[in-house]
Amino acid sequence: MGKDDKEDSGFGFKDKAKAEETLRLLEEHPLNYRRLTVRGLLGRAKRVLSMTKAEDKIKNIKEAMQVFENWLEELDKNKEQKTDKKPEKKEDRKKEKEDKSDEDSSSSSDVEMEEKPKKQELPPDTVPGLGFKDKETADGTLKELEGRDPDYQKLAVKGLIGRAKRVLTCTRDETKLSNIKEAISIFEKFLDDFDSMHLSKQNNPYLSLGIVKTAAKLAESVSEQQQSFIAAYASVNGEYKRLRTVPERDGAKTWDIVRNAALKELKEKHAEAKLFNEKDEPTKEHLEMLLWAYSPEPARVKKYVPETKEEKKEKEDSKREDRKRRSSGKEEESSSKKKKE
Repeated sequence: MGKDDKEDSGFGFKDKAKAEETLRLLEEHPLNYRRLTVRGLLGRAKRVLSMTKAEDKIKNIKEAMQVFENWLEELDKNKEQKTDKKPEKKEDRKKEKEDKSDEDSSSSSDVEMEEKPKKQELPPDTVPGLGFKDKETADGTLKELEGRDPDYQKLAVKGLIGRAKRVLTCTRDETKLSNIKEAISIFEKFLDDFDSMHLSKQNNPYLSLGIVKTAAKLAESVSEQQQSFIAAYASVNGEYKRLRTVPERDGAKTWDIVRNAALKELKEKHAEAKLFNEKDEPTKEHLEMLLWAYSPEPARVKKYVPETKEEKKEKEDSKREDRKRRSSGKEEESSSKKKKE
């Protein structure tokens, strides 16, 4: 990163201090995102090393890389030891609780602690494997972006051009300069074609997960693929950008590509179809598109199709139960203290 490849995120590898600061900034992100980001930074640091001649810069970048490598090693060690250590910790916790309180309250408290769900780690929302090293990499990048949301394709390519131009300013190797310029030329042609063909009009904005779940209740039938899409959408908490890295199944295309392909077919099939009936309810044809989180008339859908709030209600019920248990525990503790007094 540094001057040649810096991002608004504040992540970097110019020296040991910057690497340590990067790890601190990453602490607020999901573990999977941290791991991917650190690996990406290592890869970029190695590329910068290959074109840097200043000894002090080389030394600083290597120290930063060592910080990242140590972090990854520690992460792998913890992963390996997790299975073996976890049961021991559970037993230790049980013994400590049994010493502090009577057997009934101890086992009850321990069960609550063990059953407490861990915070879900969501998949990243950016497509991996994009680059600008040379013509082949640029072609591969555009291939990787094929079928994805047009607005994302444009945003990703513009971002790559910006980064490539920054790298050009600090590169002296003529071969590398030529390769990167070829990649930029390919990306710029893509953007010209994108605008001339008005591809932004083909973008399929997402409706909320709550509306999709309502549509599933209203539809006469929901295909197996649509059910899988809704499940995937729910697994990322309705954050549609994360579907870019969630495959339909192992080795298959990601859900953003699958969705766009399905919608292209439906939009052609129902081009002249009526979207709402006399009661302002979505028609059968319209529901087919709603099940893919899309509507040609999103504003009207939001007005007449309510969101399913089941998940929110379940969370609130769960919180109420937790409060009741805690309150009950405090009352028992208070009663026990009075008896001792």
